Amino acid sequence: MKRNTMEKLYLCMKNMNPQIEMSIDLLHKARRPIERMLAMS
Repeated sequence: MKRNTMEKLYLCMKNMNPQIEMSIDLLHKARRPIERMLAMS
């Protein structure tokens, strides 16, 4: 398993890479359970 380091995090934020692209429909479907989990916390 690869490890995340502060340097790798910095480079990801700086270069905006890698990017994850998904359809709008999938985005909406994925957002609902996340919002429910946040509401419970």
